[in-house]
Amino acid sequence: MKVFIGVIIFFVAGCTSLPNAQKVETNQGTYTFYAAGFNKPTVVFDAGLGDDMTSWKSIITQVESTAEVFAYNRAGFSGSKSKNKQRNGQVIVEELRELLKSTKKLPPYVLVGHSLGCNVVEYTKTNVQLYAKKYPEEVSGVVLVDPYPSKYPARCKIEKLDYCKPPSSMPWWAALILPTAIEGEIIGFADTLSQVNAIDRFPNVPLVVLSATTFANPKNDKQKRHNKVDVQLKQELSESSANSKHIICDTCSHYIHEDDPLLVINAIKWVLNEATNK
Repeated sequence: MKVFIGVIIFFVAGCTSLPNAQKVETNQGTYTFYAAGFNKPTVVFDAGLGDDMTSWKSIITQVESTAEVFAYNRAGFSGSKSKNKQRNGQVIVEELRELLKSTKKLPPYVLVGHSLGCNVVEYTKTNVQLYAKKYPEEVSGVVLVDPYPSKYPARCKIEKLDYCKPPSSMPWWAALILPTAIEGEIIGFADTLSQVNAIDRFPNVPLVVLSATTFANPKNDKQKRHNKVDVQLKQELSESSANSKHIICDTCSHYIHEDDPLLVINAIKWVLNEATNK
């Protein structure tokens, strides 16, 4: 329940625009995107569940002074529409890859994802992980902002914690308020996690995993064990690359890039420096 309330709050509040946003049609659909800056590699931002590209605004305005940046709205958000009905990581990765090609943004990229975006960038983080695993030759660095570890459901069951199953649907009241794209990504979440876990390899590129504490003030043993498992899995995720950092922000919420933008900016700059000087 708290997850959906958080999504609603940030979806309603996160509607400030990025200047000079553009729109392009690809073989996969029509997408709104923002591109600025200079110098390679291009830093590609993927937002979390319920968020559009404006959630990165405070980060992008700082990074674009030293590197080329690219952010976009996944299908269903603010002017973006896909020809695909399914909304799992595999589909979203291919849409992003086609979009980058159509806008002449050439690899390799530094991928930055938040939460579910991490799994493509925790989806999106998950989305970013999936992109890096599928196309390692196109990636020169990765930053995961409080990702949802793809192995969490299995470890959660082993530890006998609560809420181990990945979400598969939205409450009816949330479906009335939120874009259908969010429901599609939630329905496809389990498939996304399976797609990420199906590929063992991860490119040996500069990697930063930024973590927030799930329960800042754990009230019982289960919450303490949840925190422990979460940190362990994110540490393991950071060890996917030999050149990596795992940074824990004890004062941050899940939205680390909102609570401590400088932490995320410095992570991106470190990855850029490592990627260009290796």
